[in-house]
Amino acid sequence: MSIPAEVLLSYEATRAATAERHEALLAAIVETSDDAIVSKDLNGIILTWNNAAERMFGYSAREIIGQSVRRLIPAELQYEEAGILSNIRAGKRINHYETVRLRQNGERFDASITISPLIDSQGNIIGASKIAREITERKRLEKQLIQSEKLAATGRMAATIAHEINNPLDAIMNLLYLARMSGSVHEARSFIGTAETELERVSHITRQTLGYYRDDGTPSPVSVRELIEHVLAVYQGKLTSTAIAAECQLEDLPDLIASKGELMQVFSNVVANAIDAMPNGGVLRIRTHRRFDPDGIEVEFSDNGVGIRKDDLQKVFEPFFTTKGNLGTGIGLWVVKQLIEKRGGQITLASSREPMATGTTVTIFLPIVGSTKPGHSVVN
Repeated sequence: MSIPAEVLLSYEATRAATAERHEALLAAIVETSDDAIVSKDLNGIILTWNNAAERMFGYSAREIIGQSVRRLIPAELQYEEAGILSNIRAGKRINHYETVRLRQNGERFDASITISPLIDSQGNIIGASKIAREITERKRLEKQLIQSEKLAATGRMAATIAHEINNPLDAIMNLLYLARMSGSVHEARSFIGTAETELERVSHITRQTLGYYRDDGTPSPVSVRELIEHVLAVYQGKLTSTAIAAECQLEDLPDLIASKGELMQVFSNVVANAIDAMPNGGVLRIRTHRRFDPDGIEVEFSDNGVGIRKDDLQKVFEPFFTTKGNLGTGIGLWVVKQLIEKRGGQITLASSREPMATGTTVTIFLPIVGSTKPGHSVVN
C-alpha cells in the first residue's frame, strides 16, 4: 500500500518545521548563555561567536570570525592550542581546563574551558566547540585562601620549632652553668663541647627551616627523603611527648624538580594531621617508592589514629571542612591538594574506624618533573 504524495509532503514539511524550530531554540540558548560559546575549524579559525564571548573577550562577531583563536591566547601559552587541536583531531573532549586568556584590550583573565569535537553528518570531525567561563574571582579567592593557610602553617611550624629550640637552649644553659661551676678544666671543656653540639642542632633547625620558608616557589632539585627527615626532626618533640613512634621506609630516589617550600608545607600538614589523630600515642609509618607509569615518586603516610567517618571522607579536601572542631582551619588539606595538583601530582586518602583497624592513610604521587607553568596542566 503506497502512501499518498500529499501525506508524504505534509510529513516532510512537519519534519522540516520541527528541525527549524529545534535549530532556532538551540541558537537562542547559545545567544542567551552566560558562558562564551565559540566554534572553530581544525586550523583554529573561529567560525561562530556568541554574545557572551563578545562580552568576555571584547571582540564583536564581525571583528573575530575568520580570525585565529590564537589571538585570545597569551604568547607564553601559545603551545596550548597545538595540544588542544591534537586532542580534538583524535576525537577527545577536554573538560574544565583552567588557563589564562586575553581580552581585546590585552587584559589577562582566568578561564575554565570545555572543548568538544564538532562532527558532521558523515561522522567526520570538522572542528571544535568551546565553552569558556571566567573564573578570575574564584582564582583570586583561592589564592587568598592558600596564602592564609600558608601563614597559618608557618605559625604552626614556628611554634613547633620554638619548642624544639627551647629544649637544646635549656640544655646549653645548664651545661654552661656546670662548666662555670666546675673545678676541672677538662670537665669544663667537656661541658662546653656538649653545649656546642646542642648549638649546632639549633643552628641546623634554623637554617633548614628558613631555607624552606624563604623559597620563592621556583622549581629546583628536592630530595624527598631529606625533606621528610627534616619534617620529622622538626616534629620530633611533639612525636615524643605524644608517644608516637615514626617508622620510615625511605628509598634512595631521584630528586624531584619542585618547590621546596610547597612540599615542606604539604608534608608538614600531613604529619601534623597524623599527630592530631593519635592523641593517645601510636605509630606513624612513612614509606616512599618509585613509580614508572607515570614516572614519579609515591609517598605514603599511615597512622593508627582515630580515623575519619565514612560520611566525611568525601569532604576532607573541601575548603572549610574540618574534623577537628575549633582546632582546625578547614583549609589545610584543600591547600595541600591544590599544591600537589598544580605540579601534576595526585593525593588520595583512605580511612577506617573499624575496631582493631582504625587509622588513616594518605598517599601522594609526585611526578619527577612537574608542570613548569604553575597553575596550568598539560593538555596534549
